Amino acid sequence: MTAPSPSRNDAVHADAVAWLRFDEEEAGGGIRAALLQTSGDGEPLAFCFARLDLRDPSIRDAENPRGAALSALAGALFRAADPPLPALALDDELPDSLSGASLPPMSRVSRADLDSAEPFDRAAIALAEAFADPSVRALSSQPGLMAVVSLTALPESLASPGAPSADSSAAPNADPRGLTLAERLWRALAAPLKDARPGWLEWHGELMPFQLEGVNALIDSERLLLADDMGLGKTLQTIAAARILKAQRKISSCLVVAPSSLLDQWRREIEKWAPELSAIIVRGSVSDRATWWKARRDVTLVGYETLRSDFGGPARQRTWDVVVADEAQRIKNRNDTSAALKGLARKRSWALTGTPIENHEDELASILEFVDHNPGEGPKRYAPGPELMRRHAELQLRRKKSEVLDDLPDKLVSMTPIELGDRQRRSYEKAEQEGVVYLRELGAEVQVRHILELITRLKQICNADPVTGESSKLDDIRDRVELLSAQGHKALVFSQYVTREAGVAAAVNRLREFSPLAVTGDTPQEERTAIIERFKSRGEHKALILSLRVGGLGLNLQEASYVFHLDRWWNPAVERQAEDRSHRIGQTVKVNVIKYSCVGTIEERIDRILERKQGLFDQLIDDVSLDLSAQLNRDEMFGLFGLEPPARKS
Repeated sequence: MTAPSPSRNDAVHADAVAWLRFDEEEAGGGIRAALLQTSGDGEPLAFCFARLDLRDPSIRDAENPRGAALSALAGALFRAADPPLPALALDDELPDSLSGASLPPMSRVSRADLDSAEPFDRAAIALAEAFADPSVRALSSQPGLMAVVSLTALPESLASPGAPSADSSAAPNADPRGLTLAERLWRALAAPLKDARPGWLEWHGELMPFQLEGVNALIDSERLLLADDMGLGKTLQTIAAARILKAQRKISSCLVVAPSSLLDQWRREIEKWAPELSAIIVRGSVSDRATWWKARRDVTLVGYETLRSDFGGPARQRTWDVVVADEAQRIKNRNDTSAALKGLARKRSWALTGTPIENHEDELASILEFVDHNPGEGPKRYAPGPELMRRHAELQLRRKKSEVLDDLPDKLVSMTPIELGDRQRRSYEKAEQEGVVYLRELGAEVQVRHILELITRLKQICNADPVTGESSKLDDIRDRVELLSAQGHKALVFSQYVTREAGVAAAVNRLREFSPLAVTGDTPQEERTAIIERFKSRGEHKALILSLRVGGLGLNLQEASYVFHLDRWWNPAVERQAEDRSHRIGQTVKVNVIKYSCVGTIEERIDRILERKQGLFDQLIDDVSLDLSAQLNRDEMFGLFGLEPPARKS
């Protein structure tokens, strides 16, 4: 049976050749075959494919069932080809003899004998794409029925410039570009741009010179840690590199592992910068995820937690051409999540992060264990020391904003000391005095966690008095936002807390006259996207209040030119990530960052220690800082309250 197809209008190429491929199904239930006809310069002329079920009685009862199946498939495909052409087939896929079919002269070749076996690979990619289609699977699933599907004309939609637009309303397992099966197959069969570079393709916008350098570095590197400063477009560079490698036929699969909150943003950026690439997000129920893993799109997007949960399934059972670890500081610790990522079979390993070290050198070692991967070799294991730093220098590409963005407005960071109001001061002093008394009463039983609990309680009182709601910080922010909004500016406010007493909800309540919007870890992902778009597009929303950990990842908020830190995080690198949601490419005015520190409180004491500690890490990687709770020694931790640490138990 031959599926209806457009008639072939072009003249027969005298130098045309046919490329025969076979694909034996893993479960042993059938064999698939494809015949690609190309011109001498590699352009596709026609394509036909079929499947034969090995349960077919005529095959099952043959003396050599596999040879009989291959012969039957080859005969059917050559009969569908019009006209018959000289054929090439890979010798390791053919039996000693093909019989039972009238076949044209066929040359058996090995990959080693060919200058390029790339047309064979194109045929295999299109064959996999075809049988990922539900209609094709249904057509070929009946024992005893061999359906030959032929494509003999390029669809008009692909002959004209431009790619079909993505249909965001399509079902998750539908082709997001709205392409028919024929269109998808012709795209897979098209001759590659063998020397494709950014200038060969049309782009949504102009790539900056340093971004072009990054794209070329990714193209040329099987292992790379792209550690550009935050806001320089690491996502864009990665998508552009994957698009070019796809055009060159050097990759057919790309897995992007990212925080779940960034997956939709990745898909939007792919639609914008690489519209011909299909992308799918793996999420939902266990059965849904099993379907999405098998969808075989150009780019598969998955969250770190989902990858960890699904690691024993399809994600691990295939070899990915590229695996991208976005926000790669997520694998700084050697745990089940980083083990899942490092355990993926892959040909290329790219890691993206502006902060390869947050706390200590061993975090960099963990990230490089993912990056420095060679197929067929065992996993690398690095430890802090000269060898790690030598390899780090070979694998990292890092550019700072100050080096590559001459026209990016300055970021002015102001450390703003502020006095507590009378009632707020009384609440703070009472809490600190009672807390220190309690710590002393614990004596030898006091632990670091007791210190951290007191620090947290005091920091929250510095944000707002738990009894009266009085807040010097929020009063100051409110007065500033009033002035700024009158001048047409917008503001971001970050807090590590979310409560109505001392965090995001408290800031929303205090700034309610400016129609503030809020995003925290409890905000569903689909709502976050809508909230961000409202803030960016609607003028009445003068402030966006965000929890620091959520707001520090993956957002582009150039519409805001003022950033307030209601409280300080243990790690200044995380604060900078949050600030750079605004201070990034596209910002046209100076960004002002205000960080508060309440006079005569725990906040002042912590700030002094953080400043001293920062220098220890500058020698390893620029813009890397520390985690107070992980890096302060016991003497420093207890010294915050003038206490001597108890002697360690022997």
